[in-house]
Amino acid sequence: MKRIVTGIDFSKTSVLAFRYAIQLANKTNSDLLLVNVQKHLDYEVPRKVEEIKGPDKVLEQFEKLIARHKGEYYGQVEFTVKEGKIHEEIANQARYADAWLVVVGAHGLSGFEEFWIGTHSFRVVSTCTTPVITVRQGFDVERPLKRIVIPIDNTLETTQKIPFTLDLARQFDAEVYVLSLYSESTHAVKEKINASAHEAHRLVGEAGLRLVTQEEACENITTSTIEYAVSIDADLISIMTEQEFAPRNIFLGPYAQQMVNNSPIPVLSMHGKNLIQSKHII
Repeated sequence: MKRIVTGIDFSKTSVLAFRYAIQLANKTNSDLLLVNVQKHLDYEVPRKVEEIKGPDKVLEQFEKLIARHKGEYYGQVEFTVKEGKIHEEIANQARYADAWLVVVGAHGLSGFEEFWIGTHSFRVVSTCTTPVITVRQGFDVERPLKRIVIPIDNTLETTQKIPFTLDLARQFDAEVYVLSLYSESTHAVKEKINASAHEAHRLVGEAGLRLVTQEEACENITTSTIEYAVSIDADLISIMTEQEFAPRNIFLGPYAQQMVNNSPIPVLSMHGKNLIQSKHII
């Protein structure tokens, strides 16, 4: 049984993430597990919709949410309410459920959307041993996944995201855009990026997917990646959390955090060490 875990606090952004997860679940024949995290609980919560009997507001909200979207999903939808820290509990549930993917809104999980933009979503990305897709408010979750951008930089981990990303691309017959980003002009760095890009091209070709290539010199790989993705009307950006971090952009935070906080396009984030150990095949 394949599962996708989605963090839900009933904000607009988390509901958007749920709707996005529905599209992915339908295409990959996966079930959904919705996770709501509370600071304090004094009751046990059943997981199946038909078992809901309590008057608690969270249960009622889950019942209404699932009923509102009934008929849109093909698999099973379950939910659970946990107590603790949001990012830790979502990561735990993904691990316990043996999920292949986590989907969360890019802000809103705290319930204070304007103040806490990006905070909890990036913590989920940082904590999860499962690949995470973050979705920002304003993105059309009904659109098919047809264009995926894979940025290539000078880190050792940069190509590790490719096999998982291509598995997902095959489900949607999506085009793959390999973007080589040169933030340094030294010969050694260029050769390293070129070798990684060549490996990316080979893997895309073996997967039988359509490939588009682009090379760009840049100062900030986050800005360049987002601008390129927007220019081609991309549907997903795939990154490693370990990707290049430029000291001159230290005030912006780590690369993955910049992407999660600023990309209007959904971002698929992965940890290299976890992908190596992963047994999940979409």
